[in-house]
Amino acid sequence: MKLYQAPILAAFGLTLCLAQPALAQIAKTAMGSVEATIGDSAYSGETLDVPSEGTSTAEIRSFGPVTSIQIQAHDPESESIMRNVLTIEVSLMGSDASASIMETTISWWPEGMSPPYYLGDDNGTAPEVVFDRLSLEDGGSAQGRFSAVLCRRDSLLAEADTSDCLPVEGTFDTALRKAETDY
Repeated sequence: MKLYQAPILAAFGLTLCLAQPALAQIAKTAMGSVEATIGDSAYSGETLDVPSEGTSTAEIRSFGPVTSIQIQAHDPESESIMRNVLTIEVSLMGSDASASIMETTISWWPEGMSPPYYLGDDNGTAPEVVFDRLSLEDGGSAQGRFSAVLCRRDSLLAEADTSDCLPVEGTFDTALRKAETDY
């Protein structure tokens, strides 16, 4: 696992852990969509806003000159809101729509926090995200497309199984909530 992935995976894990009770019991509304093809299967997910908690699954965070965008789509047809989660994470250098992309991570969590996981790293093909529209202001939004090759892992610390990879490509169109941080 690359060093920069640890915070990303930790953030996703924390989001799933915190979100599960909140999303199961608290009113939530769809604020955007992600449409994709994962392998040979169609995927349709929603980004969710949880107004009473001041959170969402599509957020912007700023750390000095770096802006992080996380778009986490949940499959509304899944038996659990925590399964079939597709995540797109982008780190930008800058804080406006002209910011350049520094790093992109795309992952698919078919069983939530239970293996297998499919991550887009260590396979020789860099994930790609293209923004057709991006607003990082309060009440921001993002629209664009993405592609990656996601390889199976049987644990978060396991090496990628490059013999079990899935191509993924799709589009996203979502509002973005500014994350409230304490740092």
